[in-house]
Amino acid sequence: MKNIKLTIQYDGTRYSGWQSQKNSKAIQDIIEKALCELTGGEKIKLLGASRTDANVHAAGQVANFKTGSRLSLHNVKNGLNRKLPEDIVVVKADQVKDAFHSQFDAKGKIYRY
Repeated sequence: MKNIKLTIQYDGTRYSGWQSQKNSKAIQDIIEKALCELTGGEKIKLLGASRTDANVHAAGQVANFKTGSRLSLHNVKNGLNRKLPEDIVVVKADQVKDAFHSQFDAKGKIYRY
């Protein structure tokens, strides 16, 4: 299994926020669905560094997921960007140590309203 860290930008205007919620249009759900399609059906749980509320934008949201996929980092980033709506963009994909957790390993968070 690989642990992949994504750096994501999004315009949250059309979304209910980052975190998956029942009957909502969350950024996390949209990216997880794209990851499932990209990996050929692998069920992936995306762990975000932070939650955002409805209509909130992100310039550098970090999230990670574990996968058995053999896709290259380049193909993960570019494949996701082809599958995601234009207001959600994966800026960077990196392989990180297995113990990395985007929420617990965050060095800091900046919120601007």
